[in-house]
Amino acid sequence: MLVEKRRFQMRLKVIKKLVDINILYSSQEANLANLRKKQAKNPGKKVNVSARVLSSYIFSSLLMLIMFINIAFRFPFEEIPSFFSSMVAILLVLAFSTSFTAFYNVFYESKDLVSYRPYAFKESEIIIAKGLSVLLPALAGIVPILAYFLVLYIRLAPSLWLGLPLMLLSLALLFVSVTLVMVVAVHFLAQTTVFRKYQSIFANVMIGIGVLIPLIFVLFLQSTFGSIVDKVRDIPFLLYPIHIFYKIAVQPFSTEAIVGLLAWIGLTLFLLYLTKKKVFPHFYDVILLNSEEKVKKERRNKERISTTNKKGFFRMVLRYHLTLLGQGTGVITVLFTSAFLPYLMMIGLISKIRDSQIVPDIHPPYWLPLFFIALFIAVVNNNITSLHSIALSLERENVDFLKSLPFDFARYVKVKFWIIFAVQSFLPVLILLGLSLYLGLPILSMIYLLAVWTLASVILSCHHYFKDVKNLSTNWSSITDLVNRSNRIVAIVLLFIYIAILMALVIGSLFLVRSLSPILAISLGVGSLILLLGLAIFGYHYYLSRILAEIEKR
Repeated sequence: MLVEKRRFQMRLKVIKKLVDINILYSSQEANLANLRKKQAKNPGKKVNVSARVLSSYIFSSLLMLIMFINIAFRFPFEEIPSFFSSMVAILLVLAFSTSFTAFYNVFYESKDLVSYRPYAFKESEIIIAKGLSVLLPALAGIVPILAYFLVLYIRLAPSLWLGLPLMLLSLALLFVSVTLVMVVAVHFLAQTTVFRKYQSIFANVMIGIGVLIPLIFVLFLQSTFGSIVDKVRDIPFLLYPIHIFYKIAVQPFSTEAIVGLLAWIGLTLFLLYLTKKKVFPHFYDVILLNSEEKVKKERRNKERISTTNKKGFFRMVLRYHLTLLGQGTGVITVLFTSAFLPYLMMIGLISKIRDSQIVPDIHPPYWLPLFFIALFIAVVNNNITSLHSIALSLERENVDFLKSLPFDFARYVKVKFWIIFAVQSFLPVLILLGLSLYLGLPILSMIYLLAVWTLASVILSCHHYFKDVKNLSTNWSSITDLVNRSNRIVAIVLLFIYIAILMALVIGSLFLVRSLSPILAISLGVGSLILLLGLAIFGYHYYLSRILAEIEKR
């Protein structure tokens, strides 16, 4: 009995250690850097990093809970039940999307799973520990859902004594079933031969869908929200499974609530059975098999680029980078986020601009305001999550390997920049062209807009490229680690300051060109473009020289 107790305590210590390690994977690099500085100032006092990180998540979650409870109390759930269903559905989709990306990155993209194999860790212990690092990023969607459920039961439940266990049961059924759907779907897909052969394509498509689903879902609800509000009793088919939880809270003994609750319990039990019998016995082996396949591909890529002759240099570097970008699922998240962000910020404004019919009148005299609009879009497209901000760090340990090869490394850095720039710019340029055509922007003004955007993007990309080289990181678990190296809060605040300044310049320049003659207004627009061209040429050569100098120091 005593031996069993000690063994159990040892296993708990093992799980705790694994949990501590995996909590660090979910933390921002800037936060970890701050904790390291505190440790350096006082070496005698040990800083429990994982406890600090966990406490920060708990504190931010409590703040979010209070904020969303306050928001939820303002919704008239009694009069319009669809408010509850629609808001919970939006938050659930956002939480699922975030968790899905984190789940794939932590279990299938990270390389640390292989290193656990020689040690006395049980597979269940590793899965539990890594599962926590998936849960923490999802708190941003989970906590608001908890707030809406709390408010619903406080306001409308017939009895709080009955309501509290029903609320806990409802939340457990909702979160467990959604989590298991994600685990089962990814696991069975990862077992297929086709997936292992083309896993980078499959993974990127899945992550791309995960990024687009929240956007599409929010747009769908925005377009149908008026009709949803008008039809208080007719809940849309997509929202009906969520509406069951409303019925359980308000009318727990109604036939609809009882049948719906039994259906959710049945679904959850089925998913639990499927996970226990079909997923967990092979879960670890499937992950290792996919990891080994990726290692083989990386080795082949190294062999190809090491045997490249001068004649086929560009073609081989291009092929190498397309493979490199395709292997990181988080790269797709970065591309989609940076491409759609400026248009998400003005999603309501776009339709109003279209209705006003002012865009077809943007001719050369109005190029100066268009110049600042293009700068605004470029700044948001090339923010802290741009591809250049993680470009060289994506190489991992390949950086030192490539430096040792007998080819011009400076040329490689230049070619790499333009390949990354082309990949980064493809989707934003496509969206910008489509939006310009949709709004009816004249051809000359469209060319001007794209020229300004391209030159501004070159300057910003050079800056992010240099920052990545300066803060080069080769030991990372997921793309999130790379993106979060800098102080994210400061970067976001600065981004909003830049946006505010550019919007003020757009408005100011609009009044300015109206007071000037057409020739002078056109001259200002063209002069601004020429000045930007000069800055782009200077910035490219300046940053490139600093990048090469920084690499030589390593």
